[in-house]
Amino acid sequence: MKKENKLAKFSAIASVIASAALFLLWLATDWTQPYWPKLVEQHFSAIIGLPMAGLASFVIVVFLKQTSEQPIEFEGLGFKFKGPSGEVVLWLMCFIGIALAIKLLW
Repeated sequence: MKKENKLAKFSAIASVIASAALFLLWLATDWTQPYWPKLVEQHFSAIIGLPMAGLASFVIVVFLKQTSEQPIEFEGLGFKFKGPSGEVVLWLMCFIGIALAIKLLW
């Protein structure tokens, strides 16, 4: 496995672990405040759902890139994206899709 692939995989795993650790730390320290449970219950999709959608999109793009040796390319609507710009567009499409699913299902 290439050094870049190992670094990308490590950063994806580290991001997931760090996000979970910060969420648990937040729960342990500030959850006892009376306003949090009501606020999270009312706006769960914005407070928890959207950050997790961004993280899930990142993980999808990183692991998709690792399965192929070729750079990610995207072509549509008259635009053609190659290399890092293809990854950004793919992340954006994943994020918007997950965010729309959260909006429709919540």
